[in-house]
Amino acid sequence: MNIQTELKDKVRQGFPEGFPFPAELEMLCDWVTTNGFPISGYFRIFENEDKEAITFWMGFNNVNDHFGVFGKSADGSMYALWRDDAQNTYKVVHMGSEGDERLVLANNFTDFLRLLAIGYDEIGFCDLSLPPEENEGYDPDTVNPRFSEWVKTTFNVTIPRTGDEIVNVYDKSFDNWVEDQLDEYS
Repeated sequence: MNIQTELKDKVRQGFPEGFPFPAELEMLCDWVTTNGFPISGYFRIFENEDKEAITFWMGFNNVNDHFGVFGKSADGSMYALWRDDAQNTYKVVHMGSEGDERLVLANNFTDFLRLLAIGYDEIGFCDLSLPPEENEGYDPDTVNPRFSEWVKTTFNVTIPRTGDEIVNVYDKSFDNWVEDQLDEYS
């Protein structure tokens, strides 16, 4: 028996009971275990075993069952799967550390991996209409070409030049949902 809990199991422990854990996320955790960081930019896997991250971010625990947090950034921003009851889907969202920069990054986990593979340093704060190297603060040392190649070959996808090919910046469903929850529970 493995005494050390695997990364994917630590991340899974932070998900609410019955919340789906995408196979692509499990594969990402395995890739990180084998290859380490950086993946892309300042993105890191978040081991949220205590399930309190959403409580701290929202200021209450009434909606914790809507999130599976799996990633973080250097500034404290989080990346999560969000259960969108209105659409009956699970979307990948960015949750800015200060409660701002709330956006739907991808409608599925494969598209999120494609977005990561582009190489932005801070996905939630970059101008996604520009390639990473044209954004302020771009650091080529945080881009991992092996990760991009892994995404392309493993999922049989292309990696776009810019994030706006994946992210619909006009999709305010998550931002509106958060505002509704704050109105109801704060």
